[in-house]
Amino acid sequence: MNIVFFSTSAIHFEKEKLKVTQIPSCKENFDAIVKRFPEHKFFCVTQKPGDFLLDLDGSELKEKCEGVTYIVDSGISAEETAAAVLKCNPDIAIAATFWTVPFDWQGMKDSMTAEILERNGVKVFAHPVKSSLVCFDKARTHEVLQKAGIDVAPSVYVNHQLFWCAGNKGKVRENVYKDSVLFEIAKLKFPVVIKDTTGLSSYGMEVCTSFDEVKRFLCSKRNNSDRVVEQLICGQQFGTEVYCGQKDCIVFNPLEFSVNKYGITSPKLSIKKGPVTDEKYKIGELKVLLKKIAAELKLSGVFQVDLVFSEGRWFVIEINPRLSGMSWTYAAALKKSPVELLLENALGLLKEKDVNGKMMHAVNFKLPLQEKDTLKNISGRKHVCYVHQIENLAARQEREKGYLEVVLCSDDMADIEKEYVSIKSEFEKVS
Repeated sequence: MNIVFFSTSAIHFEKEKLKVTQIPSCKENFDAIVKRFPEHKFFCVTQKPGDFLLDLDGSELKEKCEGVTYIVDSGISAEETAAAVLKCNPDIAIAATFWTVPFDWQGMKDSMTAEILERNGVKVFAHPVKSSLVCFDKARTHEVLQKAGIDVAPSVYVNHQLFWCAGNKGKVRENVYKDSVLFEIAKLKFPVVIKDTTGLSSYGMEVCTSFDEVKRFLCSKRNNSDRVVEQLICGQQFGTEVYCGQKDCIVFNPLEFSVNKYGITSPKLSIKKGPVTDEKYKIGELKVLLKKIAAELKLSGVFQVDLVFSEGRWFVIEINPRLSGMSWTYAAALKKSPVELLLENALGLLKEKDVNGKMMHAVNFKLPLQEKDTLKNISGRKHVCYVHQIENLAARQEREKGYLEVVLCSDDMADIEKEYVSIKSEFEKVS
């Protein structure tokens, strides 16, 4: 079969600002796939930066898998991407959607591409446009999940335009919408988090411990977009990924997230570890819940879910219809790559019992930026399965210059704990 991995982008690719180092490389990941499935032909249709698919040096591909045909930046629109995919005469097309800032909306563009391909008779593993729209808007996500009987954090949606609409309307004596929103927010239990409805919510999230704090923020110049004011559920934070294939959805056992002093997950500091299998967390109920969500939204392919376990109940915080910051941790724990998992899912080879039964213990953590030789040193350690360094060459502030992500895996958690302590003590302050 002709199998195409595809993804799109809607951002300006700034080749001079970003340096990414990944071990193993995307080329090595594709080498493994080509060797395992010699009966298939593989294609990669994407737009830069092409996360999960491309190894870039500036704007150039620094290495390619000889068994893969690459079509990069052949067009901008969903229609142009679909046309490039169709030229490959695909039997199967698989979305390898990644995330972007400031708007986490790549899933919608990939979904549009997928629907065009489906109209042309291609078997596609990608989410419907309507579902991607729901997941993109966190207020809509809450609404849909509540209607489906899924536990979510109590929240209030704040429409930015209406919240400020009375300012230049001479006949308006008072802003009733603003008063009503604040009235509803006052009913929430504090603390709460204020987050953007459409971006990566972990970035720029505001934690408020009182109603007055919320009001000050919403009435300030910092409030420059639609917001969701969401009750901070006290409990343990987790995340998981779900792969929806031809017949079933495969729910991976969750990973636990560390939180900062405010009780939220920081993407640049959080430690992920797992898989969590203790039945006190009602893993069976969680899997039923997530499969219900997948069926409700008609999801196809991979999606990631942020969760909180509180007082014996699972709360869904948000759904990301794409690959995620967890993807490499899960893949490494299975001695595979995210792209290989996407392929197995499409071919019907991914089985929940096998996946969760064979998954090693894993820990994902961050370090300061490291030199090239040090990266090789770290990646060569026995229990290091993956390293991924992102360096922002244009950053002025130290905290924005980037970080190194490390994934440790082993069948014995004691090995991971020992390796973690060793690496942190040796490299934590090296940059």
